[in-house]
Amino acid sequence: MNPSDTGAQLPADEHDALTTILRAPPPPGIAALPSESRDDLAALVEEVTRKRIEELTVAALGALDNVPVFLRGAVRKAVGL
Repeated sequence: MNPSDTGAQLPADEHDALTTILRAPPPPGIAALPSESRDDLAALVEEVTRKRIEELTVAALGALDNVPVFLRGAVRKAVGL
């Protein structure tokens, strides 16, 4: 969900990639950075978030190794995998 989905109105200069990723205006110290630096930070945050999701998915699927084979389908369904 991005800020525009909630009906929140942000000033035009604050609606950038970082604001969208954070779902809120960045802290004043970050907002004071040049636009290029905020875009670089947004790209890094997005990359780390993607990697974290991948690692958690691998860990969740790996955890299924501890579940008996005949229960894995039910466990996958219960946890949404």
